[in-house]
Amino acid sequence: MRRSPHDGHLAPARQHAWRALLLTLCCVLGVALAQDEGEGEVEGFVERAPATLMVGVHGGLPGYRNVGVGAAIKADQFGVALRGGWGTVGASFGAQGRWYPPVPAPMPFYVGLGVDVYAGNATPHAVLGAHVPLARAWRLDLEGGVARATLAGTTVWAPHVSVGVAYAFTFDLGAAEPGDDDAAGSEPSSSRVAVGARCEPGPPDPGALDAAVSAAVRSFVRDGVALYGNAYRDLRYRYAITGRSVEGDDADVDIRYSGSARAVGGGEVVEASGVAQARFTWSGCTWRLRDLSY
Repeated sequence: MRRSPHDGHLAPARQHAWRALLLTLCCVLGVALAQDEGEGEVEGFVERAPATLMVGVHGGLPGYRNVGVGAAIKADQFGVALRGGWGTVGASFGAQGRWYPPVPAPMPFYVGLGVDVYAGNATPHAVLGAHVPLARAWRLDLEGGVARATLAGTTVWAPHVSVGVAYAFTFDLGAAEPGDDDAAGSEPSSSRVAVGARCEPGPPDPGALDAAVSAAVRSFVRDGVALYGNAYRDLRYRYAITGRSVEGDDADVDIRYSGSARAVGGGEVVEASGVAQARFTWSGCTWRLRDLSY
């Protein structure tokens, strides 16, 4: 069954999550895409999600880990986290396995089971956690649950609470399939600009905006798919640049987008469409994406 977030049948949380995913992926050039030269539309299909490495700092309870650092990997519906911290009994180290239910939500959430080791004690814990998107690559990590902790020589059930901030990197677990990233004819040749190439600063070049859209959002596609990949599969989308304006070193690009994806949990196909605006700033050599709104 096909449903649209605009027809009133999807729950608000699902609408928000789907629009966030689609807006992230549809407004930019992504994976295995082809361009319609006649109408200026770009079509794409994203089947599999990359993995995400999250590195950050955190603090919380129980007291054996008041502050700490950690790293976690998320791939589709599963993840693992390693962390170390410092608290009232000195250093502690822990590991946690995570399962991300295939449930559409405004933010990815997980069920975690793990163990922390400190001062010769092994403390198991069970939590419910979430990654709240703060920016394109920044996450607010929240966890709440219980831990079987040894405090003052007594083993008790204690609250497990953790709040942290992490930076996310995306990467591929396996070798890329032909056409995933660099399919022949997938984008205008003018957008293939070597990163770090020498450049003589000059005035803004309106003709380079298409290349800027193409180059800037490849990473947005990866970040969006990696963030919501546990809930959606088989993203099909298209977008077209419907207008642009350049004033000094600033440029605004209007984008019309539409697309569909399959929910992992129920299998239904959800659809969305709309308009967005991307803002770029000229650096002297290239256009850099500054903001994306819808």
